[in-house]
Amino acid sequence: MRTLLPAVAMLALAGFGGEAQAQCPELTRLRSEAVEATKPMNRGLMPGRCDAYIRASLAWSAVVDYASDHRDVCDISDRSLGEFERYRRDAVTARNNVCAGRPIRPFPAEIILR
Repeated sequence: MRTLLPAVAMLALAGFGGEAQAQCPELTRLRSEAVEATKPMNRGLMPGRCDAYIRASLAWSAVVDYASDHRDVCDISDRSLGEFERYRRDAVTARNNVCAGRPIRPFPAEIILR
């Protein structure tokens, strides 16, 4: 997840067109807040901190909710909405794992010893 979140943040910033940003400053603000909420996790500064993962998942949920509600006004494509939803799913999965005391991502099968 640590390597995925920086890529997610960059795609979220780059994937939203300039014209839509001018039309929907609230979506731009929400997306920026979501990216900021994931930065401490990307740097590894808050490993195991449930509250940081809760904030990130809530921030991405706000982005998806706003984008869904204002899709026509903001001219949000299916692809962009799908990416926002994927970022939210990733953040929720990470939150659930960290808050339950599990690793952010499950270990690959070849790493697990019997």
